[in-house]
Amino acid sequence: MAVTSRDNVIEVTKQVINEVVAPLAKEIDQKRRFPKEAFETFASNGLLGLLVPEEFGGLGGTLQDLAEVTELLATSCGSTAMCFQMHSVGTAVIASRANDVHKENYLKQIAQGKKIGTLAFSESGTGSHFYIPEIKANLKDDCYVLNGKKSFVTNGEHADFLIVLTNSVLEKKLDMIIVDTNLPGVDFKGTWEGIGFSGNNSIALEMNDVMVPETNVIGSGGEGMDLIFEVIAPTFIIGVAGANVGLARGAYNAALEHAKNRRYTDGRSLAEIQAIQFYLSDMYGAVESASLFNKSAAQAAVEGKEGAVLNVMQSKIVACDTAQKVTNIAMQVCGGYGYTKNLSVERFLRDARAGSVMGPTTEVLKEWVGKSVAGIPLF
Repeated sequence: MAVTSRDNVIEVTKQVINEVVAPLAKEIDQKRRFPKEAFETFASNGLLGLLVPEEFGGLGGTLQDLAEVTELLATSCGSTAMCFQMHSVGTAVIASRANDVHKENYLKQIAQGKKIGTLAFSESGTGSHFYIPEIKANLKDDCYVLNGKKSFVTNGEHADFLIVLTNSVLEKKLDMIIVDTNLPGVDFKGTWEGIGFSGNNSIALEMNDVMVPETNVIGSGGEGMDLIFEVIAPTFIIGVAGANVGLARGAYNAALEHAKNRRYTDGRSLAEIQAIQFYLSDMYGAVESASLFNKSAAQAAVEGKEGAVLNVMQSKIVACDTAQKVTNIAMQVCGGYGYTKNLSVERFLRDARAGSVMGPTTEVLKEWVGKSVAGIPLF
């Protein structure tokens, strides 16, 4: 089934999950491999173009759609959700300032399922403060020359293009530059060794004298910081929050199913034990609350409501805290079985640990929210 419009995005996403994502989730985690089958399906049915405007052949989706899709994907496979999420953020930033070259070479290609993208922001020297990169673009003739290293580049060599954050040739400014991964000097290093999100292929990038056309800069020169707060931050945060809600929901579903089917010798199910019922109630309430909060924050951002920025920032805090809480409760419900790879609970628990340390971290976001409500400048 192909996505024909925003109206059937969720229906098609659920079909892809049932037919492709869920059946392969365990294998992708255990073999630590990129979810290529899911992305082949996304390419063929149009989901890669979720955030591409309709005029360029995309679905014209919004943050609300992204919140729902990432939640649904992560309910079965966190790695697939995060890979799709990073592609979507890369798409969104191009769409926000697309020139004629970007429209032809990227947006239309993404909509046709021909290109996968991602971000290359993190650097080992700056940690979670990705908005203060160390590398700088140097202008030579009609090209930017890029040298330096990036870390945690999700999708890695499976991406066709990168959105690279760099210091601008303009003093005290930042640029975002589209870099094709087939350019000379682009080299991916290492393997992903994280305890969770095993299939997201988040690896290191080295750029050695990479020559990028000047037309590949997103927006006018020096707009990088504006793009971070206007486009990257809300899209990334809402998508990551959706994924973490999905992890929590996946763990809850697995624990509920186990509680209903695990029986004692007297015939009683685990779900008939009062303490387990309390746990199930806690998980259900936490998951539904976090899901509603994230979708409400996404809607507020789309509608430009007052206070939307605070809600967006808080959505990742709520979702990541919920993911850790619920996956831990699910482990208690499932006991020894949950601690093994026979159930998916341990996978959801490992995946859920990443969200709070993924920049902007929970602590950074809490600082920003706290400063904002107190009327203190962020920087």
